[in-house]
Formats: sequence, structure tokens, C-alpha cells
Amino acid sequence: MEQHKGPLSSDEEETQTSSKKRRIEHNGSQEAVNGLSQWGTKKSPRLSPALFCDDCEIQHIQLHRFLKYAVIGKKSSAPQASWCSIHHQKRLRGVVVIVLEDLAQHHFYQFYSHFRFFRRLFRHRFSLPPSRSDFIASLLGLNGVNVQAQKKKVDDDRTQAPTSDDPILQRYGTDRQDLTRYLLTEEEMMKNDYPFVGSLNTENYVHTMCTAKPTDSSPLYGLDCEMCLTAKGNELTRVAVVDARGQCIMDELVKPHNPIINYLTSFSGITKKMLHRVKTTLKDVQDRLKSLLPPDAILVGHSLNFDLRALQMIHPHVIDTSVLFARKYDKKFRLKFLAQEILKREIQRPDAVGHNPLEDATAALHLAQYIIEHGPQKVADIELERIFLNGSDVQKTPDITKVNGILHPLPSEGPGFLEELEKGGQKIVYVSRDALTDPVPLSQFQTLLCSSDDEVLEKACGAIPLSPINIVKFQPRSKFSKWPIDANGKVASKFAELMTVFAGPFKDGVNPKSVKMHFESCGPIHSLTTISDTCQPYLCVRFCVPEAAQLAVEHLNGSCVDGCHVKVQRMITRRTIDYQDRFKEMEEDPENENTIYVSGFTNPLTEETLHKQFHRFKEIKSIFVPRNPKSRHPAKYCYLKFHSPDAAAAAITHIQTHGGLRSMKAITSSHFHRWLQTAVTHVPLQTPSNQDVMPGEDLTEIIKDLDRKLHQLYECLVENTLCVALFPGNNRYLICGFFSSSS
Repeated sequence: MEQHKGPLSSDEEETQTSSKKRRIEHNGSQEAVNGLSQWGTKKSPRLSPALFCDDCEIQHIQLHRFLKYAVIGKKSSAPQASWCSIHHQKRLRGVVVIVLEDLAQHHFYQFYSHFRFFRRLFRHRFSLPPSRSDFIASLLGLNGVNVQAQKKKVDDDRTQAPTSDDPILQRYGTDRQDLTRYLLTEEEMMKNDYPFVGSLNTENYVHTMCTAKPTDSSPLYGLDCEMCLTAKGNELTRVAVVDARGQCIMDELVKPHNPIINYLTSFSGITKKMLHRVKTTLKDVQDRLKSLLPPDAILVGHSLNFDLRALQMIHPHVIDTSVLFARKYDKKFRLKFLAQEILKREIQRPDAVGHNPLEDATAALHLAQYIIEHGPQKVADIELERIFLNGSDVQKTPDITKVNGILHPLPSEGPGFLEELEKGGQKIVYVSRDALTDPVPLSQFQTLLCSSDDEVLEKACGAIPLSPINIVKFQPRSKFSKWPIDANGKVASKFAELMTVFAGPFKDGVNPKSVKMHFESCGPIHSLTTISDTCQPYLCVRFCVPEAAQLAVEHLNGSCVDGCHVKVQRMITRRTIDYQDRFKEMEEDPENENTIYVSGFTNPLTEETLHKQFHRFKEIKSIFVPRNPKSRHPAKYCYLKFHSPDAAAAAITHIQTHGGLRSMKAITSSHFHRWLQTAVTHVPLQTPSNQDVMPGEDLTEIIKDLDRKLHQLYECLVENTLCVALFPGNNRYLICGFFSSSS
């Protein structure tokens, strides 16, 4: 559930020691310095990845731009990555990209216990979709398509009638529409949790009294709010309003009614000093807005429902740009992305302190005016989804792109990897067992060919850092080429078993609905089936997350369910016999550090519910509420990340003794949670046989040896080196990226 409009990042530092080495490892935006403590300064390079991302998948273009910024910096004209920012880029000594050929995301989960060094060094993980072009080329921003052939293809396509299943065309058609056509309907307002007369928890809300029927000449007003976390929840601390010309007519700091727990400065831009002398209250702002807005005023904003709830106001006529430009399945683009691609304007810059509500309100207003003036077809021609996903059926070339059969120049992003390195007479170092092929320009690479992975390690340790960017490829393909085609499904089956428990015995005629109510207190249930071929009925309960199964065994075993005292036990097979060790390692994973799992909520979680339950916890760093992958509704469980292990442990104790909820240390990291939703939930539970056993015994030593090689390579890196490791997988299936920096 993304109730904030931007990623959160932390700013604390931590110090670790290691023999004769000094290394930065990003953990949130934590700085871990190994070795001499005097080396750790505030200007040391560090990374700030987004905390708790519901959709932790990034695109190839995002990875390319991230690496490009790391190598070139601000000269690249590429913005900082919203999913992982680089601080003090000028102090980076180089970039090393480690490619683990033939290994995919499911291999990491299958051999999780054996990636000991890897899990410790690379503390944050993201997923990449399959690559349709050469993987190395996609990292460097090359598409692998011949320019002349592409131009001919574009010319041929010009004669074809453009077709599109763009959601904006499906909603509004191709012709220009009147202003009122873009207003949210009552149904859309209810669906997007807008406050309206009679809706839940709006008894004390104030109506703007803009009750006149809007027309196509009604005035537009852009609005945006910033909030801070108080003892009650998120409360308004700044509100900005602009008129139809983009002129500021209101920009007020607001003093919250309750004490502030967290200023959320990296997001809100609000500091303690800013609010020191502020006396404006929420009521003052409400009164002023009522006097400013004419009876037929139309408010424009991005996810405006959150702003109106922060204002505790009801307004009947709104244009919500997050809905206006919504993707398929009601997914939404960020305001920053829309402004960049449609308005060609950069907002929410990474070097700014938080968001500027005037800037955001103006951007939302101009986006609405853009579609009103130019029409839906103009927006569809931009192909936002293609740009976002980077790689679709529309291919790019270094100087042209095709949009619905029309030739357009690509937007300039300044010099790329190759141009900038060529200016300095430098080349990309490539260490591998195989040679590069087209479309990679071989003249700009220094290739070090090897006969084995041992030689790859030896040459890489001796060669780095010959160049600002170095690519090292390990290829254990002789072994992994024998991996079954459906290996991802088999790994998913293992985790499906880890999330399954059996409960019973029950009496004949057991009521599954009653049993489900008890077990849902532990977490989301994937399926519940009756086992009737036993002496007495048993139930097989399969959960959606590992924590739920663990809580069911710990808290429901021996309890009275549906009038019966039942045993709750796990499925023990060859694939699950080590579940206790596996769960312990996952709890101790750096990604799950100071993070707890909470379940037992009766309704989908809302912001109000969260703050009512957790406002007493002063050290919460971030809250993650997953969404149902089908309905996209908030789940009935969540993850809380704290600033310290003591705070996390105290929260678990308090929740279990006072909150009427269930809690434990988190097992599921964000990227793993996403994989579980996509891979495991569609896997049928089967009785394992010898044929189903993964060939892990043959590959365990290969993985251990690879893990040692990665550690040795990591130890050879000079200080302030950014290191990125990637699992591209066989035939470019699921790709998983792990990010760390070392020095």
C-alpha cells in the first residue's frame, strides 16, 4: 500500500570492522564502514534504496540509468534513481557488474543457505523482467537493433493504421473531451477511498460547499499537501494551492494538533525549525479554503484522496491525475514519472529536501490541462507503459524511436557510457569465458578471455579497476544447463509446502468457514481443503506467506477450533525437513533486519487503522502493507521496520500481549514477497516423489564455490567501488539484482 508519494530512505550510519578492508554496504541508506573508523566521513559514497517497495521490480532502463549515473554522474543528465539513490557519486572509484550466467532468481531461493557471503555482502535485492535483447547491451543502454533496418521498419509502419489498447483510449476514446468528462464519478471516488458525505469516519469532516454543478468553463485549482507522523497518525503540516494559471494562491504551514513523532523530512520537506513559530491550525486552513474556492471549483491533484483526508474536507468535483493516467488493472504511475514524460519537467529532484507541494500541485494541474487541450490520443502516442517497462514491441535505436508509426527523436540524456569513456580514452573491461558479440561495439571494450571461472576470478582481481566500469561474468553453465525446465515451479512447490500446515482431528461435519476464521488470524490463506481419507477429518491449510504458517504452529497447536482440540503440524518432506534452519537464516537476513510481521486484522488495512494500532511505537522507520495481487486491495497483514532490534522485539511483545494481534520476526523480504505472490500462489500442492526432488545435491558444491569466488572478488575491490551482482538466468528468464558498494 503506497500511501506516501515517494520512496522513504534512512539516514543513519553503522560501523563494522574487517581485516585491513574498508567497505561501504548499503542497508537502507545506512553506511557500514569496515576497518579504520577514521575513514568514515559524512562525504563517503553511500546508497539510499527505497524501503519496503510493494512492487520491487525495476526495469532495464532504470538499471541502465542507475549505472550510468554511477559512472558519469550529473554530466549524464539522467535523474537519480527513485528506487536507489547514490550520494557523493564523485567519490566513487569505479563500478563492477558481476553477471552470474545461467543463475536465476529461483536459484537464490533454492540455495539460500549456501549463499552465505553473498547474502551478507549484497544486502538489497530487486527483480528485473526478462530481457528481449542482449543482456550486456541492455545494461549499457544499447538495443541491439540496426539503425537503418529500424528506420526502414518505421517507414513501413507509417502506412499502417495505429492501433492501441492504451487504457486512456479505452476510457476516453481518441477525440478531445470536454473538461467535465475527466471528473471522477461517484463510483470512482468510492473506489479510490475519497471522503464523501456519509462515508466512513468522516463525521467531523468539513465540506468545501462547492456544490454548484461544474461546467466546461469551471475553474481548475491544483492542490497538494504534506504530512508528518504524529501520535494520532499522519497530520497536515503544509498545504499549497495554485490557480488555473499555475499561480500560487495559498501556501501554508500548519501546526498539527498532536505531538509530531517523525517529520518525514525526506518525503515531506518539513523540519522542526520550519514549524517552530507556526500557529496556523487545521481549522484555519479549512476556513481559508472555503473562502478561496468558488462554488463550481474543480480540484486537481495526484492521489488527491490522501490530501483531502489530511485536510479533513469533502469536495465533490475532482480530477485525479493518478486515475486519469492510470495503467492497466488500475495500477498507477508516479507523479514524477508523468511530469517527466508528458510535461518534460523534472520534479521531486533527489537533491531537494523532500517534496515541494507547490511544484507537485502545479505539475498535477498542468497534466490535467494537457489532456484537456491535446486529447487522449496525444497522451496515448507517448506510450507511457512502453517507456515505463522499457522494452516492448517498440524498439529504440540510438537516434530514433517509433510512436504509433511516427518517427520521433529520442529525448537527450547527455553522454552515455561509451561516449564519455571514449572521450577519456578509456574502455570497459570485460572478463569472461566467452567473447562479446554484436550489437556491443567491440572496439570500446578491453576483453580478457578466460578458460575457466577460476581464471575469471584471477584476472578480475588483477584487472579491476582498469576502467570506471568493469563487467565480470561467471558461467557455471556446464552444470546448470541440466537444470529442469520447470525448475522455478519446483522451487515454488518447496515454499508452498513450507507454507502449509495440517490441523485436526475434527468431528465429522467440520465447518471449514469456522476453521478459516481461526487460522486467518495468523495470515492470508491461499486454500483450505478437507482430508477425508483419515480416521477422523483433518484440514490442510495453505498460507500465502511463511510467517502465517509459523504462527499457526506456534499459537494454534493444542487450541480449541470448531469445538475440537486440534494439533497443528507441518508437512515434513525431503524439501522441508530443514525449515527451522531456513526460517532462522531468513529472519537474520540483512533485508529483514529490525523488521516484524503483524497479522490478525479483521479488515483490509487503512492508514487510520495502522496509526490507531501502532502510534505508540516511536521508532517505526517504515510500514509495508502488501496488496492483493488480483483485487489490489490492501491486505490484512503488514510489516513494520524499526530503527533498532530492541524496538522491534519490544513491539512483538506488546502486540502479542495487548493488541489482540499476532506478530513475529519477519521472514519474507519485499522481493521474496513479490516472487511468492507470482510464483507460489499458482503452484498446486503435490505429494513429493523422488522424481520431484531438485538436483540440489549435485549443485550445492558449485554454489558454495561460486559464493567463495564472489567473496574473494569483493575483497579485492578498492575503496569506494560500487558493486552490482545480477542473476540473468537461462534464456533470460527472471533476473534478480543485488546491490552493494564496497571500498
